[in-house]
Amino acid sequence: MSQQDGVVVDLRREELSRVAAIEALVFPEPLNREELEALWEMEGVRYLAIREGAALAAYFGFSVHGPIAHVISNATDPAFRRRGYGGRILVEAEPFARAMGARWFLGEVRASNGAQRSVLRRIGWQEIGRCPHFFGNGEDAYVVFRCLPEEAKR
Repeated sequence: MSQQDGVVVDLRREELSRVAAIEALVFPEPLNREELEALWEMEGVRYLAIREGAALAAYFGFSVHGPIAHVISNATDPAFRRRGYGGRILVEAEPFARAMGARWFLGEVRASNGAQRSVLRRIGWQEIGRCPHFFGNGEDAYVVFRCLPEEAKR
């Protein structure tokens, strides 16, 4: 194990191919490498990572627009599940988003993604609405929200 194992750090651009591979494993409508590159180039976008050795174990991408940090995607490589990385990266992202001017996180979660919804509730996110037919395949989404602490420390 290296000193960086399990630590939340900035994702490296060269890891976008691995992000795309994880997206393809876990999401019905994954972002591909080209879409991830385009997002990477946008102002206010940040991706964080948790690594184990050379492997990307989990990642979280968000974009800040004024006081809102909108979730792009959050996933854990299936080989690294059940280690608490999905929730931890979200909690530890709060000071990063706060430093970029955000006051809250906002995102959408598939109605069928009970595991993610459970993690979010456990770490203080709220479901504030349901959007019918939100996703491209017609699935509903829950809109989720988390107010960021006033004095997040990084």
